[in-house]
Amino acid sequence: MAVTRRTTFKLFGGALAGTLASVRSTSSHAQTRPVVIALEDIPRRLDPLRVQLNPGYRVMHNMYDTLIAVDYKAGGKLVPGLATSWRRVDPKTLELTLRDGVVFHDGAPLTTDDVAFTFSEERIAKPDSPGFPTAQQHLSTIAKAEATGPNTIRVTTKTPDPVLELRLSAWGAQIISKAAFEKAGGWEGFSQKPMGTGPFSLERLTSDEVRLKAFPKYWGGPPNISTLVYRPAVELSARIAGLATGDFDLISDVPPDQFAAVSRVKDLEVVGGPIASLRVVKFDTRNPDLKDARVRQALGLAIDYQAITKSLWHGLLDVPRGHQLQSFGDLYDPSRPMPAYNPQKARELLAAAGYKGRPIPYRIRPDAYAAEVATAQVLISMWNQVGVKIDLQIKENFGQLLAYPGTGMRNGVDPVLVNDPLFSLWRSYNQSERDVWPNEEFYRLGAILETAMDPGERKKALSGMLDIFDNDPPAIILHTTGLFYGKRKNLKWTPYPHAYMDFRRDNASLDPE
Repeated sequence: MAVTRRTTFKLFGGALAGTLASVRSTSSHAQTRPVVIALEDIPRRLDPLRVQLNPGYRVMHNMYDTLIAVDYKAGGKLVPGLATSWRRVDPKTLELTLRDGVVFHDGAPLTTDDVAFTFSEERIAKPDSPGFPTAQQHLSTIAKAEATGPNTIRVTTKTPDPVLELRLSAWGAQIISKAAFEKAGGWEGFSQKPMGTGPFSLERLTSDEVRLKAFPKYWGGPPNISTLVYRPAVELSARIAGLATGDFDLISDVPPDQFAAVSRVKDLEVVGGPIASLRVVKFDTRNPDLKDARVRQALGLAIDYQAITKSLWHGLLDVPRGHQLQSFGDLYDPSRPMPAYNPQKARELLAAAGYKGRPIPYRIRPDAYAAEVATAQVLISMWNQVGVKIDLQIKENFGQLLAYPGTGMRNGVDPVLVNDPLFSLWRSYNQSERDVWPNEEFYRLGAILETAMDPGERKKALSGMLDIFDNDPPAIILHTTGLFYGKRKNLKWTPYPHAYMDFRRDNASLDPE
């Protein structure tokens, strides 16, 4: 299928129905040939609370389940996962009924003890625990989970929580085996010998590959594919060459300028499109020039956003109306303005701020995202045109991007792993980011967004936060993130508008060659 703005993903139309029909019509027995997937990197730990980067999302989504699941084919609707039903007891309490007959990969039954342990203080609330930073992204309000019956469990939060159901579907909320965690000796051991309830279990983890095997007792039905093999291939050229020669069945992160290189091969195609994530340039206001909001505003006004999406992404990506997505539902505000392109206003703001031409550090990781270097080149040119000098710094890893002092701007993404601004705007710029961008009013409104049960009150708080983001910007939003894959046509697999890769039986199969 040719990738155009109208055909990307097609998750909610007839194309998906046809794809899924072909998947469901396959044999109930998993195909024996492994499906080999080349990523820019692979995770070295397989505990969800130890990883919050794309390689981990792509692998572990197939190893674990959450109590409440997300149906990405139905616009992000919440559906039963390991819990078959749930009800609100009060603004701080949710009671859930566990699914019967679920077993972990070692054959042990899922119990309320496993759920309680997953959300225990040891796992999510101890500041010195390895999983604490990731748990705080989505699970920070959870106080405890406790059994109320042999198959029912109550999850209680510290404060009223309007999005508790969403939290239990989020990254980090995957249910793990308490016994396996203890048997492995704790955090590090479990990350090498993980135990979930998902459709695939770990067969081998090395620096060269993550090999998963189909779990025949999966409660959702055994996968159509017998083995998934994830291999690292940092260089895009190596991923494309491996796909063309048949070494790989699926490769990640194909930029638009390489679509033709993939599609010209008879048995290959490109799939994908925009995902729930925003490409951004983040500011560190400890930099003496970026401390002035007028300089940050000017850097945003200097950018021709539509030109970037057209020239680098073939017009396949959107420029959002502020830090929000339509998937936020009633909280989305379609009346907010599009980001302005006004170089003259940018020059005026720079003059008013007294900017004297000191180079502003700008850090990127060339292999971090598709079109990373090309994006940086275009941005630098646009900033130069309004008189801003840039000190481009090439970094090898995330730690180097953040290293202080010497910071200024850096490329990044704000992932939207859950369809609520609490997990995107607030997650990305809350008090944990105070060192690089402090704003007390933003924090006050964020607390309302986090605790108010009234939708109108939440929407009003969000509007104020979006205003602050525009006037005292912690970042520049460039466009939605695009995620495109190259694959063999005989692999029937549909990507979601998300960083997760799903190889469950209703979304993946391998036709005979």
